[in-house]
Amino acid sequence: MAQLDAASFSRTALAAFPKSLHLAAAEAATTLKPFVDDGYRIQTLQAIMAGQRLRIPKRIHFSNLDINEQAVPMDVECAACCLLTRATDGFVRQKALGQILARNEPWVVPYVMLLSGEYVVEIAADMVAAFPALDRGAYANFIRENRPLMRLLRAKASSYWNCYYRTSFPDRRAFPNLVFLNQVELWAS
Repeated sequence: MAQLDAASFSRTALAAFPKSLHLAAAEAATTLKPFVDDGYRIQTLQAIMAGQRLRIPKRIHFSNLDINEQAVPMDVECAACCLLTRATDGFVRQKALGQILARNEPWVVPYVMLLSGEYVVEIAADMVAAFPALDRGAYANFIRENRPLMRLLRAKASSYWNCYYRTSFPDRRAFPNLVFLNQVELWAS
């Protein structure tokens, strides 16, 4: 397992955002690096944003991070929160999502969308509740550019419903992850 030093975490953060955000991504990486578990190997998922290929971490393991502390400067808070949505801790992901959901910057969309294919139903419920605040155009554009990723997210959400939530949501159309995916797909059609 490769060690994650400050330079490699910075490269990971830069690759996760469009080029126009590299300064904010670098500052977010500098802010978060003291909390990144150096022994955790970061794998990435690919997404397209406005024609640019992004490599977003599947998961990042943070140690000794208290997301309730104001440790993140305001100018890089959004980029840092995007990276925090990739945390191994679901509570950290949910708290970070709450900070970016109402933001209308298109580069936030991939981080929200990736959460739709995960198993924490409470996070998906927060996403569904945020529908009125979401930028429909930004989500529609992202979906059109990322059809293979959307198929993967739908397959993962369906699998989690089938394995863990079938009894809680007998009608899979009511499963929050699939409610979210169905709605944003409708925006893209």
